[in-house]
Amino acid sequence: MKRWTRREFVRAAGTVGLGTSGFSVLGSTDDSITSAERKRGDVEIRYEWLRPGEMVSRRKACPVAYLPIGTLEWHLEHNVLGLDAVKAHGLVMECARRGGGVVFPALFYGENRTEAHVDVLRADEFEVPPENFGPDFMPFTVSEQATHYHHLLIHVLNEIASLGFRFIIVCAGHYPLLDHARAAISVFRQTARRRGHQPTTGWAFSGYELVQDVLPGVGDHGLTWETSLMMALFPGSADLSLLPPEVRREKWVDSVSAEYGRKAIDLIIDRVLARVEDMLKNPGKYLGHCTPM
Repeated sequence: MKRWTRREFVRAAGTVGLGTSGFSVLGSTDDSITSAERKRGDVEIRYEWLRPGEMVSRRKACPVAYLPIGTLEWHLEHNVLGLDAVKAHGLVMECARRGGGVVFPALFYGENRTEAHVDVLRADEFEVPPENFGPDFMPFTVSEQATHYHHLLIHVLNEIASLGFRFIIVCAGHYPLLDHARAAISVFRQTARRRGHQPTTGWAFSGYELVQDVLPGVGDHGLTWETSLMMALFPGSADLSLLPPEVRREKWVDSVSAEYGRKAIDLIIDRVLARVEDMLKNPGKYLGHCTPM
């Protein structure tokens, strides 16, 4: 029986659940990982795969925690169902690789399932009764679901803060969750700032809003923008051949490319890290009222 090194085990574990689709957490199949990517991947930045001492060392070097959030939702036939949180996780992995910090596991669950959600229109494709996506299927009302998610985010933010991180960056892969993240951070900040021994603050982004001043038409749902991001972050994750023939003839399909996705990702990361650098240099600016969003 083969004896695995920890490095081999961590790398293999990173592809669990994704390997059958031909792509990995590192953003490429094993066969296409370059030597530079192998070297970069040797430094573990995912909280759940760090040993205690490794986590403390990374936190001391850069006390920034990244929390990707998203949902499970249809993004056309060619994209994976977990695109939102997977995309967010990929973006913050790039942030932590380039700028330091630790990436926490993505949050896929808990959001409102009956509001701002495309699955309500896909019952036929999922081969489930349409009532499964109706307001009476979930045990809580629309308002209660929103409140529960708000509380969940505040709980997670405090949980991360309890581990010693001074700055928490939330990436909302599902656009409607950006408002939820901002609201939760605002409430969290008012409590965390009063902890004299460890004031903590946060900031939330989705990605498209940071670059829409230079990249037109960003922030779509499973079209050029999101598909290109996924192609760049996780080669092999998008399969345009699965689109219906009439959809493949639409103009947006011709604009999809990993090159465009990489250009967008690099710009997003640059702007996220510029904000993180400002937070590290001027923490008081982000602890009070009217904190920059």
